[in-house]
Amino acid sequence: MKKVFMMALAAAAITLSSCGNKTNVPNESEIVDSTEVALNEANTAADEVIAQLTQNIEAKDASALQNALEAVKAKVSEFLAKNPEIAKEYLAKVQNFLKENTDKIKAVVGDNAAVASLVDGIANIPSESVDALTGAGDALKALGIDLTQQAGDAVEGAKDAVEGAAADAKESAEKKADELTDEVKKNIGDAVDKASADAKKKLGL
Repeated sequence: MKKVFMMALAAAAITLSSCGNKTNVPNESEIVDSTEVALNEANTAADEVIAQLTQNIEAKDASALQNALEAVKAKVSEFLAKNPEIAKEYLAKVQNFLKENTDKIKAVVGDNAAVASLVDGIANIPSESVDALTGAGDALKALGIDLTQQAGDAVEGAKDAVEGAAADAKESAEKKADELTDEVKKNIGDAVDKASADAKKKLGL
């Protein structure tokens, strides 16, 4: 009986060893480039507001133009809270449109000082680099964008993301451990049964 038990343990060890050598390779299609997705979001948002600005200019509607520019401010603030790189890409694209259409915009704005100031304020925010944008605290504040608040929001967002990821990782690990435990138990049981049956057969039992 002792010999049978030892043979069963040896078989179980071999089974566990073969299971431990299996390696799960992640599928490349599951890897997502979050930066590319974010930049696409920025470009899409810029294209949408540029289309709106174009429509307002063609309609010579200063009030609607002002609303669209207020939306630009809100979007810059939103992107700054997410990622300054995205905000830079979005802002640079909108600024390029404003500069290319300066004369048309002036014709629509006329003597409306509020809209003219909004146009100049957005057009003159440094956006040649992330450092320039995040360092333009006074220019952003003049437009009602508090960079300090954006930084605080970004930190809170990052904290929530980390905590969420940690919770997901823990749950996944616990589930995997349970699955592995059940599989190991089954493999050990099968190996012991097989080893015992083989041993008995050889002994003529």
